[in-house]
Amino acid sequence: MLLEPGFFGTRAALYLDIVSAIVLLLPVLLYLSIREAKKGRVKNHIVSQLAIFAATVVTVIIFEVGVRIEGGFTKFLASSSVSEGFFIAFLILHIITALITINLWSYQIISSVKAYKRGLFSEEVKLRHKQIGFWLSLAILFTVIQGIAIYYLLFIA
Repeated sequence: MLLEPGFFGTRAALYLDIVSAIVLLLPVLLYLSIREAKKGRVKNHIVSQLAIFAATVVTVIIFEVGVRIEGGFTKFLASSSVSEGFFIAFLILHIITALITINLWSYQIISSVKAYKRGLFSEEVKLRHKQIGFWLSLAILFTVIQGIAIYYLLFIA
């Protein structure tokens, strides 16, 4: 069922369209979560960040398993007009960006939850949290844009 054609009307399978839809929602969900923190609803921010992070990890796992089941990117490239060299370089950039982003996000969540639970969320810690959060938001947005570009290159172009 998940390997059947997706709902976007492209060459992509259903699981890829589901993953892409979730990825497209990610910046909106992050915005809403950050807004909770800015309104002083820290517990809502923590819960939403944990939920968004968990959903992202599950989405990546679904994506990775699906790609392996379907035969990998080589199979996708066969029906695309994109050159293999360009695509591989772009994919490597995306993977590096995604790995840095997920590690930074993990660090941000773990260190922030620990500090919050211990009552050590001082102004200095809050400032560092906001700074990392800013760069993390940009990294997530960049990763999302790259993912959308990969979808386009493989299943539309």
